[in-house]
Amino acid sequence: MTKSGVMSFGLKPVLLSLVLLLPTQPVGAGEVKGRVEYVGPRLQEEWVPVQKNREVCGAWRPLERLLLSPEGGVANVLVRLEGVQGQRPGLSPRVAVLDNRDCRFMPRVQIARVGTILEIRNSDAILHTAHAYRKQDETLFHVALPHFREQVRVTLGTPGLLRVICDVGHVWMRAYVFVTDSPFAAVTNGQGRFALTGVPAGTYRLRVWHEQLGTISRRVRIPEGGTAVVVLHYP
Repeated sequence: MTKSGVMSFGLKPVLLSLVLLLPTQPVGAGEVKGRVEYVGPRLQEEWVPVQKNREVCGAWRPLERLLLSPEGGVANVLVRLEGVQGQRPGLSPRVAVLDNRDCRFMPRVQIARVGTILEIRNSDAILHTAHAYRKQDETLFHVALPHFREQVRVTLGTPGLLRVICDVGHVWMRAYVFVTDSPFAAVTNGQGRFALTGVPAGTYRLRVWHEQLGTISRRVRIPEGGTAVVVLHYP
């Protein structure tokens, strides 16, 4: 495969000249803002020994599965609103980036529209792979990036949550890509905060997922032209 090659999984390759189009807000649309917090006992970070490429990755690496702010806000939580009828158009497919940098995938969690091109990069001067699984053990793609600044592009054509690992000895490396047709999905920031805008007034199911803490949900009512504020707690 050449560096400029595109692999397609379920859709034809998308032109790289696509631009980000802002959807029109429906009349009377509201929004939901919130925060995801961890209120359980403080957990110690788990570290694993590095068996390969210590000159780049170091002797030990943290798993970084649970990142908390000092106030307990949970980062990298996938938030989505379910049951919205007559949804407004989502953002157009685009080029998203998954980088191998400093012996970790960056970003850890992201959302991609169906049809998005995922550009997988290697910013480290060592071999990395990106092995994406769907539904536990079904391989969606598996690419190798043996050279510094190499990149490979794949088209994300099937909705669902992808789990990405590097399987050349870097066992701590993880990333998650949620591929969706819905515009009502977000990832919490470092303080555990999120916002979903342009939501038609109504009552919906707000579902959140975290790689270690699991899934919780809550019914939420979005007022016409107003804001619903929610706080969700793990565990």
